[in-house]
Amino acid sequence: MKTKISFVLSSLLVLSGCASLPPDTNERLGQFTAASSYNIRNLEYEKSEGTASHVEGKTCYKVNLYTLDYMEGPKDNLLQRAMDDAIRNGQNNGLEGDLLVNARIERKTEYKTTGDFFKVKERYECVFVEGDLVKIASRKLK
Repeated sequence: MKTKISFVLSSLLVLSGCASLPPDTNERLGQFTAASSYNIRNLEYEKSEGTASHVEGKTCYKVNLYTLDYMEGPKDNLLQRAMDDAIRNGQNNGLEGDLLVNARIERKTEYKTTGDFFKVKERYECVFVEGDLVKIASRKLK
């Protein structure tokens, strides 16, 4: 009897451990016109006058909490979509520019609770981008 109980318990532990593993990831995060993780020498850019230039953006997709399967939302080009969102947010707030400098990129899991009577917890995988939106200074040709 003890052997059967220990077998059942160990089987349940193995099965529950397998169910909690996240799925494999195979995602293109984005395509960029320019990108660098180093300071670029002699890069001249302008911040919008009289306004803060800090912008933020994000993109998410919904994940089934019980199977950890992708459910809805774009799952490709997440980094590019989040960066586009940050630039668009800045432009919609009156900032001139189309280049992010001093950018920070993070990937986080968010949970949202939905429903009025029955509360349902939903999981989202998100990419966040923040930085300063700037405009490249153009040089006049001689």
